[in-house]
Amino acid sequence: MGGRQRGVALITVMLVVALATTAAVHMASRQQIDIRRTENTLYDGQALMYLLGVESWARQFLADDRRKNKIDHLGEDWALRLPPLPIEGGTLSGRIDDLQARFNLHNLVAEGEAGKVARARFARLLRILELPAALANRIEDWQDSDIEARFPDGAEDDTYLGQTPPYRAANRPMAHVSELRLIRDLTEKDYETLLPYVTALPRPTPINVNTASATVLASLADDLPLAEIEALLEKREDSPWNSVQDFLAEPVFAGKAIPEEGLSVGSDFFRIEAEVMLGQSARRLRSIVIREDDGRNTIYARSEGDF
Repeated sequence: MGGRQRGVALITVMLVVALATTAAVHMASRQQIDIRRTENTLYDGQALMYLLGVESWARQFLADDRRKNKIDHLGEDWALRLPPLPIEGGTLSGRIDDLQARFNLHNLVAEGEAGKVARARFARLLRILELPAALANRIEDWQDSDIEARFPDGAEDDTYLGQTPPYRAANRPMAHVSELRLIRDLTEKDYETLLPYVTALPRPTPINVNTASATVLASLADDLPLAEIEALLEKREDSPWNSVQDFLAEPVFAGKAIPEEGLSVGSDFFRIEAEVMLGQSARRLRSIVIREDDGRNTIYARSEGDF
């Protein structure tokens, strides 16, 4: 009997030790999780401060640039990408992109001659990118204020209400380029193809010929050889244009009668992109800045996703 009691006592002790060990391990694990959670919270707050610091620095850079001159080109300091800089616990990088180097989808619903010129340029851009021509009318229908589908191949509420799930056309200018994903028959591949060349800004804007890509510039007129436009951009690296008239005087545009409407050599809309690697986490901030003639600028939008 004594042996059995000793055996039961030993088992009881082992169970108590096992439970105590399990509890200790659990407490230690919870402590590690709490430590990591606190660490991540601290890193997250610190990372945001770094990102806002880059944004503030970039805004000041843009303000100083506007006070010095009214021309914006890719040879200026603002266009240089900030390489990853070492900071305590990680790295920080940033860049500024000219959004007026792209075609502004808002221009499609501009009134009068400006809208007419923009629609012709967008149709050419679709051809260059080998995208369906019908997308032009559908994107315009999405943004215009009426509910009448354009002919041919337009799309308004009667089309979108038949989708699963149903939705309506916005009937206002796009607030974000991602709205393109809602356009009838615009595939994800079409979206990815078009995305590098378009933007959605709160008002119509001209294309800056000093920063636009060869593809965007080739949309200014019919039958502009892309190879010749690319050669023109090599020249632009050393000699940006001081006026739209100087740009249109280039031999490649001879006889093309390209309107000056919707073109410029300066820009008001920029995207600031900042990225920080801190500890085990990475964080990115994108900000759209509107710059005024006197250099003052305001934040139009901020996002940790894409613009």
